[in-house]
Amino acid sequence: SAASDVYKRQSLSWLEEEKSEKVNLKNLRDRLELTQLAINTGAPLTTSEVTALIGAKPGKSKLERAGLLATNIARNLWKLSKTSQGNSFYRN
Repeated sequence: SAASDVYKRQSLSWLEEEKSEKVNLKNLRDRLELTQLAINTGAPLTTSEVTALIGAKPGKSKLERAGLLATNIARNLWKLSKTSQGNSFYRN
């Protein structure tokens, strides 16, 4: 019946939520690992890569956010480092 179908969907909704949380945690873990790798290696990153890693598009020569500093080293190339203070706010 239609009522039992609705009940089944509602009773299984927590599975969908749990699945999406796992996906989000995997994305977060990947982003944190990639950020650490970029800092450790000093590898140059594109503007879109920096945007994906720190969650803000750098528009000026430097972007500080959540203890990270993106510094423009050439056109569309950035270097990621930790700020000396490790502040949890950003300035643009």
